[in-house]
Amino acid sequence: MANENINQALALRKVLDEYKIPDPKIVGKLPRGGIQLDFVGHADITRILIEIDPNWRMVPCGWDNGRPSVHIVNGMATSWWELSILGQSRLCVGTAKDNSPDLDKVLYGDALRNGAMRFGIALSLWTKQEWEDVSHNAASKSAPVKPKTEAPSPDEPLKKTQITQFAQACAKAKIE
Repeated sequence: MANENINQALALRKVLDEYKIPDPKIVGKLPRGGIQLDFVGHADITRILIEIDPNWRMVPCGWDNGRPSVHIVNGMATSWWELSILGQSRLCVGTAKDNSPDLDKVLYGDALRNGAMRFGIALSLWTKQEWEDVSHNAASKSAPVKPKTEAPSPDEPLKKTQITQFAQACAKAKIE
């Protein structure tokens, strides 16, 4: 079980490392509040999710009359979902003006992008800060995740620092 959790944490970390800064070819512009926001469309997010985990899924958190629940307050529609990839699930939300002609599709697409961001996909687009590596580096996709410390010999007992580092890594990856 512990090895499975470690492998899952490493796989999720690899998602962040490989997809946090999207390829500029898939980044679009969206006018919002007098500025142009960068975004990655739901089709490209879907392609990335399939690359990461062909069995990914997104399920609404609630249902109304056989359809995903939509809550409307003050002219805004909201729909909550759960996105699962690599055996982990994250809550995500889609929002749109309630008079959108394709409301269900807009809510789903927004929730999909929001959920993907929760796993680190195109995460750099969701912050006002510039990221250190602003260029898409295709070589980074094939680079393996390097452990920060060498693995202990199976014959040696673990040191306190190794146990502490492991516990911190598990906590950071939200592994209990």
